Amino acid sequence: MQKKFLAVTLAAAMGFSLAACGSSTGSNQTPANDVTEEAANENTEEDGKTEETSQEASQDTVRIGFLTPMSGANATYGLQVKAAGQMICDVINEEHPEITMALAEQAGLPNLNGAKIELVFADSKQDPTTATSEAKRLITEENIVALTGQFTSAVTKAVAVTTETYGIPLLTAASSPTLTDGENPLEWYFHTGPNDNTYIEDAFKFLKELNETKGTDLKTVALVSEDTEFGANIRIAEQTYAEQYGFEVVEDISYSSSATNVSSEVLRIKTANPDVIFMASYSSDAILYLKTFKEQNYTPKMLLGQRGGFVQTDFLDTMAGDTEYIYTTAGWSTDLSNEATKQLVELYKEYTPDGAELSEGHCKDMTSLLLSAIAINQAGSTEPEAIRDALRKLDVDTNMLPIPWNGYEMNEFGQNTAANSFIVQMRDGAYQTVYPSEQAVIEPVVPMPAWDER
Repeated sequence: MQKKFLAVTLAAAMGFSLAACGSSTGSNQTPANDVTEEAANENTEEDGKTEETSQEASQDTVRIGFLTPMSGANATYGLQVKAAGQMICDVINEEHPEITMALAEQAGLPNLNGAKIELVFADSKQDPTTATSEAKRLITEENIVALTGQFTSAVTKAVAVTTETYGIPLLTAASSPTLTDGENPLEWYFHTGPNDNTYIEDAFKFLKELNETKGTDLKTVALVSEDTEFGANIRIAEQTYAEQYGFEVVEDISYSSSATNVSSEVLRIKTANPDVIFMASYSSDAILYLKTFKEQNYTPKMLLGQRGGFVQTDFLDTMAGDTEYIYTTAGWSTDLSNEATKQLVELYKEYTPDGAELSEGHCKDMTSLLLSAIAINQAGSTEPEAIRDALRKLDVDTNMLPIPWNGYEMNEFGQNTAANSFIVQMRDGAYQTVYPSEQAVIEPVVPMPAWDER
């Protein structure tokens, strides 16, 4: 009862407002905000039924919910992530001793007598309200024991209320730092990769290193951010780190994520003439800005994206050629010298629904899925509390993950503090690592060549 009361309190404090792979069954779980005095007296009975369901599931299959947009503006990317998730599931469920990925050697989860992972997919439409509804359905009707998939910051923030309420581990690669800063502690949320603060601080460290080692004389920046949770939080962090590292912000633009014309915004940027443009955009608006830059014959000295649309295949395919010399922060790169990474890049070619290459976004989301499976196996249980506790102290060789982070160290607020970031530059049609310098495979080019000089 105390845990459920806490979930209600957190939901109020934070202000948060599928096509299944298997058959659906009912659930006896009751959300905290629907608990009446009568229902509270039945908690013991409910817990017994939940435990019974978990024990039954552990005999043959373990159901993990996978939310991803399968319709709407981000459907293409969402379906690619779905394919990546299914690939990881298949590698776990079958014997693949030739693949160096964790849980690949044997079929199924060894600590649960070879139980297979069953992904239960749901269409989030990349909409917080829809995603929340689907998360609740996955928990109460599909009996999932953990939830992951492809999330934006806004979707994560909304869905976290549901997983806190029902007591189900939620693993994502995307969220604003506010979810793991400790101000409103979450008991069931785990951010597996680096957060925005890490990405952004590393970006300013990179600029400082360029000035010191390449003599680039970068001094001024413009911040261009879409106005949802994703862009709003990145904008705040960029303001903070720009001041900390001594860069002057000469323009700060927050624009509608559904904008169809950004001519006036680009004119403002041209007038300010920054050395570096930081952009937090999704694919459609990243496309719009780049097209407008070219139409107005404006070439910034340096354009640095904050992942989002800059790593999504629809942006890269639509703007192929025009993306040359763009930088973006990254959580992964194809040129990393890691055997598991190389093998999964090749295997994904058999799964991709539209010929897309494995990308950073795919990799981050499928790593969250793999970590949830590792936690279930190390817990030796499908009981959500046991899975949650395993996630807090997971023992994992990160060289056997799709992303070989420096480590896995989950702090008390659900943030993997050992996850590191990279900076890549588009060169010859592919993003290549330029930072950290010890992992760079190319020398960074600054400034960007003008449009008519390429």
